[in-house]
Amino acid sequence: MKLKQLYSIPGKTVVTAHRGFSACYPENTLAAFSKAVEIGVDIVEFDVRETKDHQLVILHDPTVDRTTDGKGAIEDWTWEDAKALNATYWQGMHRDGQRLDHAAGDEGIPLFSDALALLRGKAGINIQVYTSTTQALEKIVDLYLAHGLEDSAYLMLRTFDDACHVRSISRRVALCVGEERTNIERHIAFGVDFMQPMKHSLKAPLIKELHACGIPYNIFYANTEEEMTWMMERKIRGIMTDAPHRLLALIESRKGEKLAPGLYRPIGPQFFSK
Repeated sequence: MKLKQLYSIPGKTVVTAHRGFSACYPENTLAAFSKAVEIGVDIVEFDVRETKDHQLVILHDPTVDRTTDGKGAIEDWTWEDAKALNATYWQGMHRDGQRLDHAAGDEGIPLFSDALALLRGKAGINIQVYTSTTQALEKIVDLYLAHGLEDSAYLMLRTFDDACHVRSISRRVALCVGEERTNIERHIAFGVDFMQPMKHSLKAPLIKELHACGIPYNIFYANTEEEMTWMMERKIRGIMTDAPHRLLALIESRKGEKLAPGLYRPIGPQFFSK
């Protein structure tokens, strides 16, 4: 099934795992991506940055300080050095997690190509792009097309200018834009394939526009059951979360189906036992 078709399934809430299954596994690592797929998410989101020697890597922050045992901007690291970093120093969700004193495992910073190889054909992919150099965008598009992701992944670009740049490289790439997220008319006029509004903007008029526009969207973000329930009651079609296990469990419970014992129990905290 094509990714866009998920949003037309009656009653379905499309689940996006933010930085993978990041509530229970180290964010933006192959482990977090694998576990998100394992529990049955629809989409995995991750962030792409560029090293000093122009390698595309998965990392949210501009620096490696928070999540790894290194220091400094990722753009000042070569891949040869960056691949030796341990990326398991952050525990928990992106807003209220904590940095650990010791590594919780042996996961490193992944290459963009490794993340695509892992996820292709297993889940949709939301690729948040934090670089806008021509070389990087061309390489991202080349890898996107080489992996045949036209119907299963999209690029989230920071600005409409970046999105125009990608369009000039290839019109086969599905796009989402982070600029002017409440200006639905501009997104429609540009012809985005997906939208990603912020949760604080979800007032009744915007929700009405989202329902009417026909463009698939994912709200950033909901991590508590209360937030998730509030969105589902308003028929929000796509929700991004650090805690996909919680959202999947809530979806099943609202269907009135009995959960298999432990099916959506948080399965990862033991990863952070060190």
